[in-house]
Amino acid sequence: MKLLLVEDNPADADFLAASLRRQRAGDVELVHVQSLAAAADQLGLDSFDVVLLDLHLPDGSGLQCLDAIQAVNNEIPIVVLSGQDDEDFAVSILNKGAQDYLVKWEGQGRTILRSIRYAIERKKSDLRLSYLAQYDPLTGIPNRQFFNDQLTRATARARREGRKVSLLFLDLDAFKVVNDTLGHDAGDRLLKEVADRIRRSVRAGDTVARLGGDEFAVMLEGLSTPRDVEALASTVLEVIARPYHIADRQVSITTSMGITMYPSDNSDTQMLLKNADIAMYQAKEFGRNNFKFFHEQMHEDLMRYHELERDIREAIAEGQFHLAYQPKVNVDTNQLQGLEALLRWQSPKRGRVSPADFIPVAEESGHIIPLGYWILNEVCLTLKSWRDKGLTLVPVSVNVSARQFQQPDFHKRVAEVLKRHDIDASLIEIELTEGLVMEDTDAAQRELAQLKAIGLRISIDDFGTGYSCLSYLQRFPIDVLKIDKSFVQEIGSSHGGECIIDAIISLAKSLRLETVAEGVETPEQLQHLVDHGCHVMQGYLFGKPMDLQLVEPLLAALEHGGADSTAVVRALKGVG
Repeated sequence: MKLLLVEDNPADADFLAASLRRQRAGDVELVHVQSLAAAADQLGLDSFDVVLLDLHLPDGSGLQCLDAIQAVNNEIPIVVLSGQDDEDFAVSILNKGAQDYLVKWEGQGRTILRSIRYAIERKKSDLRLSYLAQYDPLTGIPNRQFFNDQLTRATARARREGRKVSLLFLDLDAFKVVNDTLGHDAGDRLLKEVADRIRRSVRAGDTVARLGGDEFAVMLEGLSTPRDVEALASTVLEVIARPYHIADRQVSITTSMGITMYPSDNSDTQMLLKNADIAMYQAKEFGRNNFKFFHEQMHEDLMRYHELERDIREAIAEGQFHLAYQPKVNVDTNQLQGLEALLRWQSPKRGRVSPADFIPVAEESGHIIPLGYWILNEVCLTLKSWRDKGLTLVPVSVNVSARQFQQPDFHKRVAEVLKRHDIDASLIEIELTEGLVMEDTDAAQRELAQLKAIGLRISIDDFGTGYSCLSYLQRFPIDVLKIDKSFVQEIGSSHGGECIIDAIISLAKSLRLETVAEGVETPEQLQHLVDHGCHVMQGYLFGKPMDLQLVEPLLAALEHGGADSTAVVRALKGVG
């Protein structure tokens, strides 16, 4: 154990040395200096376990002495030796960071030695607690608290020196898939490797932190132009996107990044973080694996988002939503083959709100989950009402969002709703997007199997616009492929669109799947689809989405129309 004694009184130094010798502490080496300057030199040249510090020296006194030692080495334990027996002063010394306070001449060798050893252990404990408070235990890089402190200091320096500070906010894309498919241990390993790659891809003086979960931040000082920041950001994106080897598998991950700059975007550190977060979400909306610089319009967009999210919450509570039903027609039989339930919102404040506007916000905010179960419940109530009236029932399609489908008890809750209303499962068709089932194929396959076991029909909506990994069609228990309206609208104007439609129909036939064409609006589109083997359609040519009171006459016409129910199609066109 090596001690540095900072004491200008030779008698006091001799007393301390003699007290330690009497303890026969052979492992103790005492180095004596008489000033703060000499102490600083020694601390720079050698390592010590403890500093024994007098507070009355030629070049400093009182708390100034403690500050001087901590400025040189803030991690070394300090035991203060003072001739002043003052409890209040002792407390102030301890609050300042010293590990112990001893009054000169009162401490015997054993007491001094014990104090030294305790000081070492207390300092270790303090440093560990400080580390845990400032560093992420998984990745070993700074945490949010440390990053916030460093950002505050950096912006203060930039303000004094007229310089800029840039902030990068990173969020990994689809990290949940890694956790769900490979397990949380693999996810942790990936986070550690990502942190290491970010740290190695930026400059030595840049601050890299894990803010929580799969969110990281980088603070850059000394880069004066957006072009400089952009170059470094591009490097970070490229490095993160390289393949990883986790759990004996090759794993790929990308990140979305938001960038903001001090002082042009804001002078408040918390607002800088918020701005970078906003820009990051913009990057995700633009396809992920890219970055966006913050601009004020983003903040205005966010305010509108929050206002819309609040209104959606109120609309759910006040029952402002309702369902419209769009018919599906079998053009071979001229009969109504099914209905699709579509969510509609008539807001007292906003008027009629387009689903294209409120559905993404409901999805992002989580409101889509209660809305989804409300839709299913309303459809079942409606089917029960029609059954009680003696009307012919046709299957009703219900769109299911990613957030709802990924709920661990989704199939159980669906089964409960059907049982509560005594509705045959064959009357409900679950519509899922192609991208949704491809996010986590194993989990999707299990959930779809549970839904099929209940007796539900499964359809893939907007087929051809998503992943288009055809192998899943054989693995998943799918009944229907819905041809996206974007392809249907190209009939007659785009040979490529027509070829895609023909390929989807042919594929469905080979797999014995039904096809439904969406967005059919013209006789030319109808004829092309019929000629190539698609006979079930929905679109404005047959009927727009209609309110509940308009659907019942169609079911009544179906009830009385017999095998050749051309009246149904005529009725559909009439209310369309």
